[in-house]
Amino acid sequence: MRTKILATGNNNNSVIKHNAGFTLIELLVVVVIVGILTSLVTLSMNLAKPSAVKSLKVKIQNHIASTQNHAQLYNKPIRLIIRSNKIQSLTLNKSSWKPYKALPVLEFGSVAVDSDVDTIEILPNGFITQASIILSKDDESSIINTKTNER
Repeated sequence: MRTKILATGNNNNSVIKHNAGFTLIELLVVVVIVGILTSLVTLSMNLAKPSAVKSLKVKIQNHIASTQNHAQLYNKPIRLIIRSNKIQSLTLNKSSWKPYKALPVLEFGSVAVDSDVDTIEILPNGFITQASIILSKDDESSIINTKTNER
């Protein structure tokens, strides 16, 4: 805010003073408004982020679908071993099941995972072991049911 002050001295010369800048109150109001807008944006971004359970559910569903596609594409049976902290893929190599490096290990992190079966077998013809996988964290839980996909 700019103000002009016209002052006259005793020697009849007029002096014009320019007061440039903002007052302290104006600056404080701007800081408060910026703070409120920042907190609203932060809150809305946190609300839009999916929970850990929902994110893991999508990851597991995508992992199972990817494994089914992989088994059919390469004509290999694949087993998914479900543990408390990860899902690991195994494939039949000669006469034993070995870790399958083509499919990554899916780790869970802080979400508790439980299943009614320890091993889900996926065959090249599209059959998959029926299983219920229960995901839970705090007060939120979700269930994934595997389905046979005949092609």
